[in-house]
Amino acid sequence: MKSQRDFRNYLAGAALAFGVVLLVSQVLQLLYGGLALADRESVYTLIMGIYITSHIVGGGLGGYLVARVRRTDYILTGTVTAVLAYIFEFAYNLIVEATLTDIYAIVSLLIGAIIGTMFMRAKMENERMTGLKRMEKADSNPQP
Repeated sequence: MKSQRDFRNYLAGAALAFGVVLLVSQVLQLLYGGLALADRESVYTLIMGIYITSHIVGGGLGGYLVARVRRTDYILTGTVTAVLAYIFEFAYNLIVEATLTDIYAIVSLLIGAIIGTMFMRAKMENERMTGLKRMEKADSNPQP
């Protein structure tokens, strides 16, 4: 049962990561899809920056939320979430848009997911340390 619940959590995090990427991709296509070829070259750097940032943010959100539930093995959690999100993106691009996904997608998803899981780990460590400090403070000041 636990592995089934973990798999559902991974799928949910990957779907969230892919959802962010898909939303940003569709907005970019809406804004810049009708440009002539010469005009596209002038905004290519901007589009690629937004594309990579959306993968990092999507992977970060997905990795953070899965790590929040799992609370163990953070690097593996981020990696599995990013790979599943990449599989979603690859399948969508292949079936719907008839294109292949580039290497930037998987790399930025991995970076974002691992950053998200490490952020969750740091947050948990901070909560644990502040809880220990509160306990030490309460022990050193006994009430009459």
